[in-house]
Amino acid sequence: MLPQSGSHRVQKMASLIRSELARLLLSEVSDPRLQALAITDVEVTKDLRQARIFYDMQGDVKEVQRGLSKATPFLRRRLGMGLEMKYVPELKFQRDEHGSQLNHLFQVMDEVKKTDALEGVERE
Repeated sequence: MLPQSGSHRVQKMASLIRSELARLLLSEVSDPRLQALAITDVEVTKDLRQARIFYDMQGDVKEVQRGLSKATPFLRRRLGMGLEMKYVPELKFQRDEHGSQLNHLFQVMDEVKKTDALEGVERE
C-alpha cells in the first residue's frame, strides 16, 4: 500500500480523482478493453505525487492491463485538465482482488439460494 495520510486534503483528492477517472472512462475512453472496468478505490500519497487506482473488471486481465497502459497518459493529462491540478499524480493501476472475491462469494450465495429454492429448503 502507498503511505497515505488521513488528512482531509488527501482524502478529498482521492475522491476527486476517483470520480473524474470514472467519468473519463465512461465518456472519453473508447478502448473496448476498458468498457467493463469500474474504479473501486483510489489511494493517494500525502504529497499527492502518486495515486494507486484500484479497479474491478470483466474480461481478459491481460487485455485490460494493456488497455490501461495505453490509456494512462491520456487519463493523466485529462485528469490534470479536469481537476486543474498543479501536479498530476503518477497513476498506478491495480486490480482490486477483494472486489472479485466478493463478487464470487455473492455468486456462490445466489447459487445456494437457487438450489435451496428448488429443493424447498428455507434458511434464516
